[in-house]
Amino acid sequence: MKKTLVMKFGGTSVGNAARILSSAHIVQEAAARDRIVVVVSALAGITDRILNCVKAAGRGEQSTVSSALQEIEARHEEVIAALFNPTNAPKVREQVGAIIRQLHDLCFALVQLRSLTAQLLDVALPMGEKLSAQIFAAILEQSGTPSRYVDSTEILVTDDHFGDATADLDATRPKAHALIVPLLEQGHVPVVTGFSGATKQGQPTTLGRGGSDSSATILGAVLDSDEVWIWTDVDGVLSADPRICPDARVLPEISFTEAIELSYYGAKVIHHKAIRPTMDKKIPVWIKNSFRPEIAGTKVTGAPSINGIPVKAVTSVTKASLVTLVAQNDIYVAADILGRMFLRLGHDHVDILFSTQSSAENSLGLVVRGEDTDRVTASIERMFRTELRHGVLKSVDVERDLAVITVLGEAMKGSYGVIGRIFSAVGARKVSVTAVAQGASELSICFAVAAASAPDVIQAIHQEFFH
Repeated sequence: MKKTLVMKFGGTSVGNAARILSSAHIVQEAAARDRIVVVVSALAGITDRILNCVKAAGRGEQSTVSSALQEIEARHEEVIAALFNPTNAPKVREQVGAIIRQLHDLCFALVQLRSLTAQLLDVALPMGEKLSAQIFAAILEQSGTPSRYVDSTEILVTDDHFGDATADLDATRPKAHALIVPLLEQGHVPVVTGFSGATKQGQPTTLGRGGSDSSATILGAVLDSDEVWIWTDVDGVLSADPRICPDARVLPEISFTEAIELSYYGAKVIHHKAIRPTMDKKIPVWIKNSFRPEIAGTKVTGAPSINGIPVKAVTSVTKASLVTLVAQNDIYVAADILGRMFLRLGHDHVDILFSTQSSAENSLGLVVRGEDTDRVTASIERMFRTELRHGVLKSVDVERDLAVITVLGEAMKGSYGVIGRIFSAVGARKVSVTAVAQGASELSICFAVAAASAPDVIQAIHQEFFH
């Protein structure tokens, strides 16, 4: 019996004509054996160009918009000219041209309006995926593999949190089965636009960071697929960043929770939000290299084999800050302040990398991503302006230019001496640790050091556990 596989191709895997052709060949070979659903990102760099284009339109910069649109069109024309024969090229140009005209009309309406909203951004940004999906479906057809373009706004239902929407799997399931399953039964390969969906009212939305990966895992979950394959430009999940540790190893298997932790703390392989739909359904996810498809890659699964090494990987968030609050005297006041603050940051969708607390000093340290620092401090100062004015809460202290190092592995649970080995290795490099925390699950240990020291620390820990 044929398996159902969802394959997602990232921007580097469809970055130019050669890469598209290579990725299409991977799909063709798989489609000869199994039922394949494809999800594609935009061509590498195109989403950023669209974003810059619409921002310029919102500022009324007509000449910048015209230049950007010409670049986007030229990039796709170059791909079409290289891929398609004279019979098929005109039809593809027409399909691509229609999408670029939509982008053109939207941008020049924005030039007049001078008002760029989150809703309008969610209309514009997925156009890169629409362009690449049309091209990918067409090259499969030209190569003899029946294929159909599918706009994800027709099947993927989300809430109305524009720019970072959350999928409604219960509402998505019947739409996906109604549109995708008949195509699979007819022997077609659906090519679905990644990154986007639509509200129940039909307003386009985007899924935020890792959106195309999420599109693939959501489809995998609602279609009850056998596996999801994420095609990227690395051989799989590595034990460390190979730019820092050239001897980093490809991990054959990791657990869903390990994948979530790795992604959350800096590994740029699959976004942590994207893992959850398949984790809930226990559907394995493979991380594979479209540049080297013969490499097995990494399998993300519910029950990976334990190889006896307690540490699986070392990763880092290279730009982080420590925001410290100290409440005066009354511990009950401190608890109230901390509770209100976490509620506020949760409402603002701010990721806290980890936190530390001192009951004796009524202090709390929040380690946040560098790009969130100003937003967090402004939110705290605004929310607690009365407490700050009256001295109930001391001034907010911010320490920047930190890196968060995370040492991770399911086998760390119950293993003796792991923490000692980690900090002995760090101490041997004469690096001071600013803050430290261990997850309640014992799956990971996180600590902050000066950003300049991060490569040294990663090398020391990797050498300690992998040599």
